[in-house]
Amino acid sequence: MNDLSDVEQAKLFEWSRDAFDAAVAAGFVKPPWRPSPAMRESLAGYYSAGLTPAEGAEALFATRQ
Repeated sequence: MNDLSDVEQAKLFEWSRDAFDAAVAAGFVKPPWRPSPAMRESLAGYYSAGLTPAEGAEALFATRQ
């Protein structure tokens, strides 16, 4: 994540917020929730792969339940 420009980091931050909102809406997590460093890396990978925030939330949480 450190190799992203400031603009890309801002986009990733916004995408991650949207993924969190999608995870809450799907019932995967309840606020307050803080991702682990490994989860942050996974989210960044899903973002880079072009997943939507909802797809990223499902990919991150669906296999962990």
